[in-house]
Amino acid sequence: MRSFAAVIALTALALLASGTWAQEATSSRADIRAPSQPGIGVHDTRVRVDPDAAPWRAIGKIQVASVNFRTGCTATLVGQSTVVTAAHCLFNRRTRRYFPPESLHFLIGYNGNGYAGHATGVSMKVGEGYDPVRSKETIGSDWALVSLDKKLGSANRILPTLNEPPGNGESVMLGGYQQDHPLILMADTRCRIGARLVDGSGRLFLRHSCAGTRGVSGAPLLINRGDRWHVAAIGVAAEVDLAGGVAIVLNETIQGALAHQ
Repeated sequence: MRSFAAVIALTALALLASGTWAQEATSSRADIRAPSQPGIGVHDTRVRVDPDAAPWRAIGKIQVASVNFRTGCTATLVGQSTVVTAAHCLFNRRTRRYFPPESLHFLIGYNGNGYAGHATGVSMKVGEGYDPVRSKETIGSDWALVSLDKKLGSANRILPTLNEPPGNGESVMLGGYQQDHPLILMADTRCRIGARLVDGSGRLFLRHSCAGTRGVSGAPLLINRGDRWHVAAIGVAAEVDLAGGVAIVLNETIQGALAHQ
């Protein structure tokens, strides 16, 4: 197992590289990608999945766009009008402020040719203690809840969150809208939890083997419990030159915030 310091260093590199670009690739083939994509490794194990099929129908694209600036991540419906994503996706590194909630656009069922629903943000709550300037020390709090201006979460679109962290070796899946395939939902459906670690503030996060690159930040790490899929954690960073990454655990703080949505 790599040392805690090494994992944190990789996390910082992946965070700095994720989320913001002027132009995005549009290939729909999983075997064609830009070189040196973090989180993928030598063999790309991602596959295209149907955004209208369970459990993927709960996952959407969250983005901010202007004439020459665009940032995109992944988010998941955890309530009728609430999505969870990574906090660093909502931080504008140019202005060093969070984007206004009303500038956030969430698309559910997005496949490049259309989408099942669209909503804009009205408010957001960032994980307590998260500091985007000190991302490696506070990565365990890199989550955000965004309240939307309309209800998009029907009963078969909302995913429950896991009450306790998954154990090492448990099977999980990770899917999201990624920079090399921004128009389609790509997922690694055969991966596992690798280790439990803590950040500089003592907050728990997970290391996993799921392939995913820029844009997958905010995507759910999915686990099956009792024949039902749950959000076990939120992807926030990718390994460098390896398949896998880091996901933050949905602790009691976010559970409490969800209960008040």
